[in-house]
Amino acid sequence: YLIPWIDVSPELFQDPVLSRLNSSETSDLLLKCTTKVDPNKPASELFYSFYKDNHIIQNRSHNPLFFISEANEENSGLYQCVVDAKDGTIQKKSDYLDIDLCTSVSQPVLTLQHEATNLAEGDKVKFLCETQLGSLPILYSFYMDGEILGEPLAPSGRAASLLISVKAEWSGKNYSCQAENKVSRDISEPKKFPLVVSGTASMKSTTMVIWLPVSCLVGWPWLLRF
Repeated sequence: YLIPWIDVSPELFQDPVLSRLNSSETSDLLLKCTTKVDPNKPASELFYSFYKDNHIIQNRSHNPLFFISEANEENSGLYQCVVDAKDGTIQKKSDYLDIDLCTSVSQPVLTLQHEATNLAEGDKVKFLCETQLGSLPILYSFYMDGEILGEPLAPSGRAASLLISVKAEWSGKNYSCQAENKVSRDISEPKKFPLVVSGTASMKSTTMVIWLPVSCLVGWPWLLRF
């Protein structure tokens, strides 16, 4: 009885592992493709290839590293490396590595817009919150002395506005806005809300002076006020 011969020799190299070497806080992207070679064949010549979203970005080379300087959102995606022997008879792929290169929001700038010279309760004002940097989408929130005004807004761009009626208790209080994405959040410098005059917008009036000819003023005061 003959026992069939089975090749139990170790593999030339193991499945590769793709990892990011540098911190996610830096703008550079450095990936390394690592595999273990059979110690009995240390001189084996291996080639490394890198893929992003299943498209090749670095073809067969002896370099197990892939580097992008100042990477941005466009470089986000699913990365994978492939290792193969010199003759191409053995080829192994790593698992996918999800690289998310979203950027933090910059400190928002808040401005207050209104038409009335002296604000009264009920007047309409617009709060405008803007950011220069940060991956979209960005969620904006407006605050008056730490209390949120309205609902958080998530426009498609880098600015959001809130049109709202003035309240008497806002007079002299601090107002601010916050910008937030999935990476970070930041708040604007607080500003003082203008003094709110007494009364309401509907009660505000101006003095109207009407000058009449002398012939029309018999029995009337010289100046009529309405």
